Amino acid sequence: MLNRMKAANLSDLDNNFEVGGNYFELIEFSLQRNLPGGRVIKGNYGVNVVKVREVVHMPRINPLSSSVPGIAGIFELRGIPIPAVNLCMVLGDYSSPISSDQQIIVTEFSQKRAGFIVHSTNRIRRVTWDKVLPPSADSNSSITGMMLIENSEFLFILDLEKIIAGLESKAHGHHSMEALPGLPHGYDHEAQQHQLLNMNRNAPGVLLVDDSNLILTNVSRALHHEGYRVIMAKNGQEALQKLEQSMSSGSPNGPVHAIITDVEMPQMDGITFITRVRKKRDFDGIPIFLHTSLGDSGSKELGEKAGANGYLVKNDVLTIIETLKRHFLLSKITA
Repeated sequence: MLNRMKAANLSDLDNNFEVGGNYFELIEFSLQRNLPGGRVIKGNYGVNVVKVREVVHMPRINPLSSSVPGIAGIFELRGIPIPAVNLCMVLGDYSSPISSDQQIIVTEFSQKRAGFIVHSTNRIRRVTWDKVLPPSADSNSSITGMMLIENSEFLFILDLEKIIAGLESKAHGHHSMEALPGLPHGYDHEAQQHQLLNMNRNAPGVLLVDDSNLILTNVSRALHHEGYRVIMAKNGQEALQKLEQSMSSGSPNGPVHAIITDVEMPQMDGITFITRVRKKRDFDGIPIFLHTSLGDSGSKELGEKAGANGYLVKNDVLTIIETLKRHFLLSKITA
């Protein structure tokens, strides 16, 4: 039922999506949370529909010999082994028994598949990004945004990439996915921004746009090491402001020579941001690269229609660096 509804909604999206419309579709699902003190509450959550391959009834889950907290085991889907993630346990519940009437949302992003165990899937929502509130300031939160829905309830949009990265870090013996080599725990992107601005203002300027502190920290460090001057923004709205400020001779950030932007961000998403940039003649010559984990052709097509010059897999720093090197080399040749 849900798969048929998903297919119908995606078909409608393909036919009627206005480039730069600043909206997306998510699958809404419920989790029954077992919180400290014996409290049991039901919460509403969501994930972008383009990350979802399908929704299946609870299959047989085979436990792992060496388990990672939050990984319930492995299940098989059409001959492919897929890890099953117990979302409630990952979110901090003291217990979360699995029952046969639950469902698994099978996702694929960053060239990885995973199954997320939920209590029930409810509906598909079309959501405008300006209705999505920014996530908590807590750097360890798995929530990438939240929005007010019916009956004055909140729906929480989960950062699945961060959840998977956290589980992978635990599997490799790291206690904190935020503790990157050479950085103190809880490293703030604003503090790093101040450090990066002390670089040579004549260095090529890259505007990096993402709502994830982890991505901002990791990619900006790599670009800084390669000699780029990095300007960071946490959503399209903030990025537009910094881009406009960069046109001023007295700008503290310096000029922008290339833009790397995420797609999914609160307040203003990446597609809308690209569309707004392309409407301003002053920014015509700035190349924009879409930086996202969404591997489907639809995301690439929307980015191209909006005016993106290329597509980069999220957090693949080697490819990002090589792409920028080729761009700036060609710029020198054609200048």
